[in-house]
Amino acid sequence: MNMSTTSITEGSVVSAELPTRERIMNEAAELFARQGYHGTTTREIADAVGIRQPSLFHHFATKGSIVTALLDWDLDLALPRVYAIAELPQSPAVRLYRYLLSDVTHLATAPFNLSGVYTEEIMGSPEFASRARRRDELHDVVEGIIREGIDLGHFVAVDTNMIRHAIGGVLVRVITIHSGGRGTAATLADQIARLFVRGLLRDTGELDGVIREATANGRP
Repeated sequence: MNMSTTSITEGSVVSAELPTRERIMNEAAELFARQGYHGTTTREIADAVGIRQPSLFHHFATKGSIVTALLDWDLDLALPRVYAIAELPQSPAVRLYRYLLSDVTHLATAPFNLSGVYTEEIMGSPEFASRARRRDELHDVVEGIIREGIDLGHFVAVDTNMIRHAIGGVLVRVITIHSGGRGTAATLADQIARLFVRGLLRDTGELDGVIREATANGRP
């Protein structure tokens, strides 16, 4: 995605060079974040983009299809990456660190403000059930890495479902504060990855070695 010559305007990444479809996604995401999905109309989205409603419907048949496009932008990148990390021939600690580093960076640098789509209003709606299942699939893979670490004795024995929800909550907070060009991911990803891996390691003295191995070829 070409984000050159962009400017930050009221938290939105806006550029006259962006294709109309991406401008619609940008402005819709900002409106969903401020007003909620049900509180936002297609007319308001079209007005924010500076186009007429028929032009908007040329790109997106419904308001829901805009949400689907925003969710797919995230999940189409995140799901293949978490599966690839889960299959690496490395320890669960290294794989968990790599996953957290990559996903936090991905979400914190997202060009769209995703805080208005990862809400119960949307994720709990039957209209978006297939995307909610894809999100759950991602969390299933992460929980599997944690469970493997416990089974191997690398991690302390904890409720994996509790850790799953804790990670999910932190990621939602990252989205709320940073996505859409509203923050910075300079050190955030490393701090969050360190926090969870250190908390799970049976021997916290292994943390530095975990990080060295996870980042030996650069950041994931």
